[in-house]
Amino acid sequence: MRITFCGSGAGGSVNPRRGAASIHLAHGDARILVDAGPGFMERMVDSDLDADAVSAVVLSHLHFDHAMGVVELFTRLIVRRGAPVTVFGPRDTDTYMEAALAFARVNATNDFIRRWLDGVTVELTRPGDEREIAGMQVRSVEVPHAPYLECLARRFEAGGRTLVYTGDTTYAPEALVPLADGADVLVHEAYTESCLARMAEGLSESARAGLYRGVQGTHSTAESAGRIAREAGVGTLVLTHIMSLERDWELVEEARRAFDGTIVLASDGLSLEI
Repeated sequence: MRITFCGSGAGGSVNPRRGAASIHLAHGDARILVDAGPGFMERMVDSDLDADAVSAVVLSHLHFDHAMGVVELFTRLIVRRGAPVTVFGPRDTDTYMEAALAFARVNATNDFIRRWLDGVTVELTRPGDEREIAGMQVRSVEVPHAPYLECLARRFEAGGRTLVYTGDTTYAPEALVPLADGADVLVHEAYTESCLARMAEGLSESARAGLYRGVQGTHSTAESAGRIAREAGVGTLVLTHIMSLERDWELVEEARRAFDGTIVLASDGLSLEI
């Protein structure tokens, strides 16, 4: 099983070093896209990955920095050679994909494109869902993020190896420790309070309060990610969803307070064999 990061950045802030969230997962002949933030296809090209080989897209949740890239995938049909994809996602993914496909149909200039778009399928994966996707066993649990969205962390198993991806979440040991139990790799989002302080510089009091409330109430610190990794007994912790003003060493140092295993900081193009 090989994972390649086609986006390791976070949210709405422009980050010149990192694209929006997306991971390419390969095992045998299977090629799965785990989240599809805007711009992921450029990073696939940079990593010599073939977008046409992707047969499934697995979304953690429907925030734009994790899902809007499906529009890029659907509208690439002028050169697309692969079969229509199946999109697996949480509640409301069917509504989201209906809109994305409608956008793509604006450019459906021939029967091939229309047939391809008509062949795209959507399957909802609700909390507790267990199924096979492209030869991999996938288990999903709900994690706390935005109150109006369902966000699902995923456990992928194939060939005796295991990857767990949190998506966006606050510190959620009751959900994530069992999901990540004994995993070879845990990919967990992370931020530092030091980064928040830098982001808050020069803001008004109300804007500063909104920033802290928005990040602290919906995301996880690097130390929290380290706690999950330690309690679950994972082999390697990969920190991702990195905000633009983060300092790499601070993220790793903070995670190290709670986890003494291997810690890797995700970057666009990073590829790991599990």
